[in-house]
Amino acid sequence: MQSFLRNLKHGMRRLLHSPTFTIVSILTLALGVGANTAIVSVIQAVLLNPSGVGDPGTLISFHTKYTQLNLPSIGVSAPDFADALSLKSIVSSAALSDRSSFNARLGDRTLHLNSALVTWQWFQVFGAQPILGRTFLPEEDQVGAGRVVVLSYSGWQRLFGGQRDAIGKTLILDERPYRVVGVMRSDFDWPRSSDLWVPLALAPASYATGERFNEFFDSVVRLKRGVSVAQLNAALTQKNAEEARREGTDSYAVRAGWSMFAQPWTQDAAGDLRKPLLALFAVALSVLLIACANISGLMLVRASQRARELAIRTALGASASEIAAQLAYEVLLIGGIATLIGIISGPIFGRALLLWIPHDLAAGFSVHANASLLFGAAGFGLVAALLSGFAPMLQAVRQKSLLRLSEQGRSSTSGASKQRFRALLVCSQVALAFTLLAGTGLFLSSLRDLQKVDPGFRADGVLTGFVTLNGPSYRNNSDKKRVFIQDVISKIGQQPGVAAVAAVFPLPFGNTVNQSGSFDIESRPTTAGEPGPHCDKRWTTSGYLAVMGVPLLGGRWFTDDDLATTEPVAVIDDVLARAYWPSQNPIGQKIRWGGQPWARIVGVVRHVRRDSLEVDENKGVVYRPFVQNPVNEAALIVRTTAAPESLKGTLSSAVNSTDPSEAIYDVRTLSSMVTESLASRQLLVWLISAFGCVALMLAAIGIYGLLSSTASERTGEIGIRMALGAQRSQVVFLVLRDTLALIGIGLAVGLVLATIAERVLANVFAGMGTGTLPSLAVATLILLSAAAIAAFIPALRSASVDPAIALRLE
Repeated sequence: MQSFLRNLKHGMRRLLHSPTFTIVSILTLALGVGANTAIVSVIQAVLLNPSGVGDPGTLISFHTKYTQLNLPSIGVSAPDFADALSLKSIVSSAALSDRSSFNARLGDRTLHLNSALVTWQWFQVFGAQPILGRTFLPEEDQVGAGRVVVLSYSGWQRLFGGQRDAIGKTLILDERPYRVVGVMRSDFDWPRSSDLWVPLALAPASYATGERFNEFFDSVVRLKRGVSVAQLNAALTQKNAEEARREGTDSYAVRAGWSMFAQPWTQDAAGDLRKPLLALFAVALSVLLIACANISGLMLVRASQRARELAIRTALGASASEIAAQLAYEVLLIGGIATLIGIISGPIFGRALLLWIPHDLAAGFSVHANASLLFGAAGFGLVAALLSGFAPMLQAVRQKSLLRLSEQGRSSTSGASKQRFRALLVCSQVALAFTLLAGTGLFLSSLRDLQKVDPGFRADGVLTGFVTLNGPSYRNNSDKKRVFIQDVISKIGQQPGVAAVAAVFPLPFGNTVNQSGSFDIESRPTTAGEPGPHCDKRWTTSGYLAVMGVPLLGGRWFTDDDLATTEPVAVIDDVLARAYWPSQNPIGQKIRWGGQPWARIVGVVRHVRRDSLEVDENKGVVYRPFVQNPVNEAALIVRTTAAPESLKGTLSSAVNSTDPSEAIYDVRTLSSMVTESLASRQLLVWLISAFGCVALMLAAIGIYGLLSSTASERTGEIGIRMALGAQRSQVVFLVLRDTLALIGIGLAVGLVLATIAERVLANVFAGMGTGTLPSLAVATLILLSAAAIAAFIPALRSASVDPAIALRLE
């Protein structure tokens, strides 16, 4: 122990004697460790251990899919849920949820609240405990039971100002009283952004066989200890086969390719953040490797400067292992201090990163500094220290036999092996930095291309706001819904600055649940072995095309003459027309859903993307007139001749004056919704750009350090050359020649790595692969410029040496 402390003290004293080297090394390594710790803290919060959820490793999300209908993952039905719950040897508990909302009456105000309808087991499955009161009882999750509500922490603050006596109080939700029975912790927010939870209270009829394919719900399953997702999927496969046998080979389930499956819940929770975070982790590791190469190069330079000291210690009997051990102590001190800085700063930067992520993506996540994160950061620091110090220590051991005091008195020129290793470090840094810069260029290019994608409508100048008609006076009352929407649209349309107004559900890019379903074509009965036609569904009023600027390709759009009492009509988009009427005119054809009346197709419009500029499901859409098929939700959309935000008050007053019990919410521009669909890609571009700049800076420092040390070691040679008449330009070229060759090799390797990375990214991220040559050219130009500056400074300094002084030093 005394020997350890003595060596540690000696190592610290040696580092203090070289403050510049020590500070640069510590900050460089701390940058790499801190960046990786920050990314890992967010990965842990999002992908591995979301806050407020107990043991997320055994939590599974449950889905269904239709392979023949291009529906790879949707919700589940109540019978599906019953099948999962019946697997007693595998499933510990399970729960269902359905997104909903309420209008809460508070005095003379009406607030819109996001809610989730859940089965009573919801909180137990997640392992979530309330901070006040309790969660639901089994008897409260029954049809006709007393209405109760559990508030989220944010809902508690919003509705009761955080008062602890909220338990037992009454809330008026959709004109009905609900009793508050609990308040959840602030770190539990599933489903995301919920203000409150109420019991789902499914009727027994919901579990009937006929409800099998009504997949309205989300489901979570808690596995028993020791059970894997693969085992659950194997059991579900048996259930799928049982259902297929029961339904028959010509059943809808078999024809549509229906099946149930499960996957880790964290995959669903992460959503659009999963791919960007994993990509950022790879980038952060690259930065850490560059930092390690940088420090390793600095330590080799320092070892050259300490050659005389090492020779003296060797002459006095020090073994190679003792010399290597001393270097190891110095490396561990640098690594330890850098790791401490990384441990402290990593979670802080992780929280900042989470704040930087758009709210819709980051809601429900929080970064916490726990033991696993601290051990992870320490692991990064230890590995980085070993990578940084391995080469210098190995070099010291290999050259121990070559160290001679008399030789060190004559020259300090490094051996060829040391020069080769320095060259390898520079090439590695250049290659990694070039790959990151090229990747940044690819992402920037892809983002630019995606921003130019036509969503199928004109988003500029459009203001949107949502209403939900769930109150008792609207439930099962189509006339009341119809009148409300018509009155609100009429009032908005009379206001100055309004060019057109309409209502639609669901709104493209509106972050609402997509509506889809199978339909029948009157002239084309479904044959054996076919799943039948399938489409997305959208309900609109007559002004929709005028507001959205969607082109009418044939026939007509809905008019004021299309009433609840007239013939049912529909408009389809060109994707659906090509899919089911490729060689004939669909106008005049009749379609229907289930047992509803046949609707005549009266027009064809251009296809509109559902919710993404990155990926288009290219699924056909059927539009129905709102007046003939009123639904409970609607987005009010207004095209303005002025600034869209100036009409926010107009939308609010129109809704409030029509029905004070209703509230308009999420009022914002349509263009902002379209932009937010690229939020995860924009985040990735910003952060990779930041990491690319860090990598470029570290590579430039590495090149500068190598050339500075090389130039100082060649001082005598340069003095002789200048004494014999060499010009300054010749000396500069001499010093730069070898370094430029190394940069060229690094660029060549980087080009190969960038090409491989581009192919991998093209398979992972939509819209990648365009603009490759410009990205590589820009990355090459940036890196060459930085390298030239970093190399030219020490080369110019070498050429300015006085030959007489250089020869005297030699």
